Amino acid sequence: MPKKKYHINSFFAGIGGFDVAFEQHGFSTALLCEINPFCNQILSRHWPNVLKADDINEIVVEDIPDSEVWCGGFPCQDISVARGASKRLGLKGKRSGLFYRFAELIEAKIPEVVIIENVAGLFTSNKGRNFGVIIQTLSSLGYGVAWRLLNSRYFGVPQSRTRVYLCCWRGNPAKALSVMFDREGAKKPQNERTS
Repeated sequence: MPKKKYHINSFFAGIGGFDVAFEQHGFSTALLCEINPFCNQILSRHWPNVLKADDINEIVVEDIPDSEVWCGGFPCQDISVARGASKRLGLKGKRSGLFYRFAELIEAKIPEVVIIENVAGLFTSNKGRNFGVIIQTLSSLGYGVAWRLLNSRYFGVPQSRTRVYLCCWRGNPAKALSVMFDREGAKKPQNERTS
């Protein structure tokens, strides 16, 4: 019996990091949604035959292919602590507020799994309330939600890049938890200061 082919829809796709990772594990990318023209040039070069959308606000629900997994790292500009003295608008900001549009699309299609990535500032944005809004929103849609703060340096990437990852599994918090705390785990570099 042939193995089932799983699909991924990628929102706020950037240059396709999620898609490369999922394709290495047998998934097929069904949709790439990205507004940045430079990123779209890269996506078009590497995924010339994949359905593309530019603006998440203009995408039509009926045009979104059915996929088991959706992923997205909605814009971080309004929640990042890197903004310095400027005010962090959080999910009320024009860019980071695109989470709400992403949630609308999730509600319309209810994929099996949703993976979200963002900066660590998500934990403190609006005194932590924004993170609570995200958890509550996805939970109210029937997802079991697990999250973890991970640093790319422990996963074979030559840079220290801390990010929040959320795994949201429809009706199954145990599966979401098992993804975030898998048995293999991270690998500690021999010399953390140079790796």
